[in-house]
Amino acid sequence: MRLLETELQTTSLIAGDKSMTFYTRLQNTAQKLLKGKGQSLTLTKVTAGTYNPATGGFTGAGTSTQTAYGAIFDYGTKQIDGTLIKAGDKQLLLSAFKTDGAALTAPVLGDTVTIGGVTYTLVEPLKEVNPAGTVVLFDVNLRCG
Repeated sequence: MRLLETELQTTSLIAGDKSMTFYTRLQNTAQKLLKGKGQSLTLTKVTAGTYNPATGGFTGAGTSTQTAYGAIFDYGTKQIDGTLIKAGDKQLLLSAFKTDGAALTAPVLGDTVTIGGVTYTLVEPLKEVNPAGTVVLFDVNLRCG
């Protein structure tokens, strides 16, 4: 991750079409690395639907799933502050693409990720790495339970 961040910082002054080409290549490189070195996961989004005052219930509620690649890491003890990042939290570097190559719908707080049979909830902080407007990957904090 640090190498990726360093690469992004040193090239942040590139402008015009060349920067888009560079960031698109960086996006594709991230996808290849996460596919080759990470693992497949399922991102589940829950939609609440709309409130119907006549019935007092919600309509259109449901879930949708996307399959993508990601790499999961333990946080170092210095990163665990007990507030945003708690003991047991995991860091997930999540591809900007689904496994079929289509763009991933951006994750939001409260979504869940299932990796290796374990389901985690996305909690703060949730970061989108998107230099020059091109989403390269998502840096997500996961909490079990």
